[in-house]
Amino acid sequence: MEGAHERRSEEQPGRWPEQLPEQLTVTPWRDEVVEAHGYGPRSMYVEVCWLPTLGPSSTWLYRRLGSWAEFNPDGVQVDTADLAASLGLGQGLGRHSLLSRTVDRLIRFEAARWAGSDLQVRTALGALPLKLAGRLSPTALSFHEQMLRRPGNSIPGRSA
Repeated sequence: MEGAHERRSEEQPGRWPEQLPEQLTVTPWRDEVVEAHGYGPRSMYVEVCWLPTLGPSSTWLYRRLGSWAEFNPDGVQVDTADLAASLGLGQGLGRHSLLSRTVDRLIRFEAARWAGSDLQVRTALGALPLKLAGRLSPTALSFHEQMLRRPGNSIPGRSA
């Protein structure tokens, strides 16, 4: 996909920090299309369909940070070591710590991105791409297909 690398560097200026900061600023990553047709961080869709792709630690982190981003439109300061400990990811903040690798996974699947020193987190995730949906279990794939047939702009797990 031509231009994808250039677009990504514009959205994520700078390099990954050597260590996560002690205080992390989490802000919402606004995307009107995804928010209108996607699934909120506390939705069954995220649990059933995104969890097998993101993994359990990243899904829990997304649920936590996505909810905070949703309810704190101006951003929220997070004690990073406390966040890691509360998710069972230890207290390390180094580049190869469990929390750092979990944040990296959210970034790789575009659930979060760095914006300077802030971590922007989506307040909704879109439907899984076809390639990823094809890897779901039969039950999760059936749920995914049912959710795609839902009418309108309702986002399960989010109040209208």
